[in-house]
Amino acid sequence: MHVCVVFGLTLAPPGGAERLCIEEADHFATDHEVTVFAPECDADYVVETLPDSVETVEYGRPHKGWRGVRRLRPLLSERDPDLVLSHYATEEVSVCCALDGTPYAPHVHGSVLWFPDDPRLVPHVNTPAYERLVAEVPGHRTFHDPPDLSARQRLWATIGERVRGRGLRNAAAVFTGSQRVAHELDGLYDADSTVVRPGIDASWLDGHGPRELSEHEYDLLSVSRLDPRKRIETQIRAVARLTERGYDVGLTVCGTGPDEDRLRETVEDAGTEGRVTFAGYVDDADLPGYYAGADVFGCSAWMSYGLSPLEAYGIGTPVVLSTDTYAKELLASEPAVSVADPNPGSWADAVATRLDSDETPNRDAVPTWG
Repeated sequence: MHVCVVFGLTLAPPGGAERLCIEEADHFATDHEVTVFAPECDADYVVETLPDSVETVEYGRPHKGWRGVRRLRPLLSERDPDLVLSHYATEEVSVCCALDGTPYAPHVHGSVLWFPDDPRLVPHVNTPAYERLVAEVPGHRTFHDPPDLSARQRLWATIGERVRGRGLRNAAAVFTGSQRVAHELDGLYDADSTVVRPGIDASWLDGHGPRELSEHEYDLLSVSRLDPRKRIETQIRAVARLTERGYDVGLTVCGTGPDEDRLRETVEDAGTEGRVTFAGYVDDADLPGYYAGADVFGCSAWMSYGLSPLEAYGIGTPVVLSTDTYAKELLASEPAVSVADPNPGSWADAVATRLDSDETPNRDAVPTWG
């Protein structure tokens, strides 16, 4: 059987969706012919992570809408796949496969509600389903400011959402990582989906020595892209509150992104210089040591799933999650886990609870590959 996997973003590190695409292709390559398509690929990442038997094809930009269909369809038709799997390319793949009669299965990493200021939100605004779903998730109100579209832009957004909905309803199967996203796909598109929890590499769970993160008594850790949706500011300001309570804590922030300068200003404003370290990008191979070296891992993000808290918990580190980090569907009821509102006071309370507890993580709660 020939399986084609279409990844609608640049296939490059870091990122949970990228890891899932790679793991998926690697899994199918054991018994099947596999081709991975992406608008662009990081050649080194592909070589390091995919078996030699997997063909990778760049289909270029523009890659969305009808122009994406025109780029992608001839390449898919040439390979005549038995099944097409897609990530972030539901509309384009559904049109290509409808024209060729090929079964397809999209993996939806987050409904349109998880993309801030996205034109695709506009056709849904003020509908009963939109208002109900947005009210259920704290971050949806915080990060939604649907743009003011022209009549032409609104028309194209509406057409695109209708194509997306039809594509989801006509798919052989729709996969997503959380019950939250499945609930939203049902509400927005009347689309049924199957929740398949993305996991972590089983080799991460054992044999990793802890890295020394700071000279403080307790080490807190964050691993994410630095953008406002991750709310790292909440964790920085919580460090100040914990210090006031007598906890000698340091916070290591792993990751890069557009919010870094503002976060450095937050450190100065909060008076946490000397307690917050920006470690920059950390390679996947080095991350286990960071996780193992932390006393508490924090994920304060508005996030439809979240692999990093699963990685930390699987290695054996207690975790604090935001109320709208939906890895909580797996972890909230487990030992050594706290769920907190994404504000400094609640976050400091939750971290203190974890530092004062002798609970240990239940690593069996974490899904794994391999």
